[in-house]
Amino acid sequence: MASTPHQDAPPGSGSSLQELLAFIDLETAPSLMLDRALLQERATRNIRVKNPYISFVLGGCEMALSIRSLQEIGYLPSITPLPNLPAWIKGIIQIRGEILSVVDFVALFGLVEERGHGQHNSYLLFKQQEFKFCLPVHRITGVVNFDEQRDHLETLAPGQAAILAGLAGFFKGVLTIDHRRVCILDSDTLGNSPLIKKWQ
Repeated sequence: MASTPHQDAPPGSGSSLQELLAFIDLETAPSLMLDRALLQERATRNIRVKNPYISFVLGGCEMALSIRSLQEIGYLPSITPLPNLPAWIKGIIQIRGEILSVVDFVALFGLVEERGHGQHNSYLLFKQQEFKFCLPVHRITGVVNFDEQRDHLETLAPGQAAILAGLAGFFKGVLTIDHRRVCILDSDTLGNSPLIKKWQ
């Protein structure tokens, strides 16, 4: 029995170009889906989630706080001292109609100011939920980007550990960036400090 012209042809070899293209799409779809999944997985692995931290000089060391825990930064306005407060609360300031305590970390944590670092010209307005205070610093040095999952944090060097002993429990670690050693502060630990919150 004689065969018809297309009887022994492979699937998808119908008379129309549209059928041929449909057959090719059907055959290659699983491979394309696999390739796309692999590309997406590779892209996800390569994404670095870097969080910005504001860096500043305090107690002769460079430190940084997550920008998520800061409401604003600026030049320190005049401080109004108040009686019967701990020595590490320098007084209060008014920022945008809000009265805030000025918390001096140098006095609170026994930090040693290096020569030339005694005058606090700037401030960070720390905020965690409803808890706020003004942190005076010597100067603000910029922004460092920190990937909490991938960037390696070192421990404090012996010399730094001695200087920053009182504050050591509030550090995540030390980030080395551009030949700088920046002490990364833990905003959650700081914001939950019973000592500071007692006097907010």
